Amino acid sequence: MNTEVNLLQRMKTSLRQEQYSDNVEKAYLYWARAYLLFHDQRHPSELGRADLEAFISHLAMDRYAPATTQSQAMHALMYMYQQVLGMKPSWLERYVKEREQGGLPNVLSTGEVQRVLSHLFGQEWLIAALIYGSGLRLMEAARVRIRDLDFHHNRIQVRNGYGQVTRVSVLPEALIEPLKAHLEQRKMIHIKDLAEGHGEVYLEPHLARTEAQHARSWAMQFVFTASRCMPDPRSAGKVRRHHVDERQVAQAIERAAIEASVFKRTSADTLRNCFAVHLIQQGATVATVEKLVGHSHDEDTNLDAHNARYIDTVSPMDRLSLN
Repeated sequence: MNTEVNLLQRMKTSLRQEQYSDNVEKAYLYWARAYLLFHDQRHPSELGRADLEAFISHLAMDRYAPATTQSQAMHALMYMYQQVLGMKPSWLERYVKEREQGGLPNVLSTGEVQRVLSHLFGQEWLIAALIYGSGLRLMEAARVRIRDLDFHHNRIQVRNGYGQVTRVSVLPEALIEPLKAHLEQRKMIHIKDLAEGHGEVYLEPHLARTEAQHARSWAMQFVFTASRCMPDPRSAGKVRRHHVDERQVAQAIERAAIEASVFKRTSADTLRNCFAVHLIQQGATVATVEKLVGHSHDEDTNLDAHNARYIDTVSPMDRLSLN
């Protein structure tokens, strides 16, 4: 019992320090605890690949868990080993890569992307289109704030879990008017929240230090939000309207692929992969794509230089809208 309690507490502390969302925190803690209980609370350092395979097989065969659930469990356990225990067993990374089809990205054709998007609606369509059109990760799209959108220059600022801008990507021309219409509706919701004594938005640590006085401002609000205000467990019970639940969007994308008869494993990551591959097919350089998706490791951290260099990149979403 002590092993379980101590390990889960350390994992919870680590997840909060790294600003993971509430949903990810709950899911990762759930799978870590399930793993420990499955192996009679033996310390993970005593377990190996065969033990992990047995646990994942149990999820698949006994609990009928889908592939996405199995993948989430594997990544939770990888986090536990690497970030909490400071262990990096080679068998773990090899096993995860093998389970994820050798690490090869899943990519849809432009026609398949169009069909998936045609089965999405409202802000879920907007988020999926933004992931495909700007190369955002699911959580990056969920955390977009109004001030991150630059309609004049067709750009979007992308922030990390600490609220710091990490890169700038293209904002598809095809999404300008839908986003403006969405923000008009969003503004009315914010005005109502303010009238009811709410309207203060959660700020990541970096923003809380520099922008705390603007927590109720329109510019700091999330673009894509939950349907209602809720007490924020991380902020002494303050009532806030948080960003949209990323699980809701992920499930909507999976449903849309099924309804569109796209017979490939399709997720938010798939749409992001499509952004990169379709850009390269359009003639963009690998260096350009790496910059836009945040995979570049060069020393250029000047966002103005970055903007000037990639301002002419045409989003695949804009080419899709012309078809």
